[in-house]
Amino acid sequence: MIDAAHDDGHITSCDDVLSHVFEFLDHETDDARRAVIAEHLEDCSPCLRQFGIEQEFKALVRRRCGGDAPPPGLRDRIKVQLTSVTFEEDGTQVSVERASVETIAEERPS
Repeated sequence: MIDAAHDDGHITSCDDVLSHVFEFLDHETDDARRAVIAEHLEDCSPCLRQFGIEQEFKALVRRRCGGDAPPPGLRDRIKVQLTSVTFEEDGTQVSVERASVETIAEERPS
């Protein structure tokens, strides 16, 4: 398991590895980050198990979607839904959102 301090977006923990697993699966990471993630997955059974689940999920989506290109902005909308939590406590509704700024380039067919 990686246990160094979190520094400038480097992969340093199981949470970091799992937060970048889709980028890893889609080959959207640089070679250095891919190597760190791959090494972590080799050494960490829980992360490897979760990685396998994510890999199967992507394969299922790919099979069911028939390879159609996703609509523009879909990835961003999904990420917002995955990072937003709303719950009610003592009659008060509380919303929590983990915000991050990322630039995602979408390729559009010519």
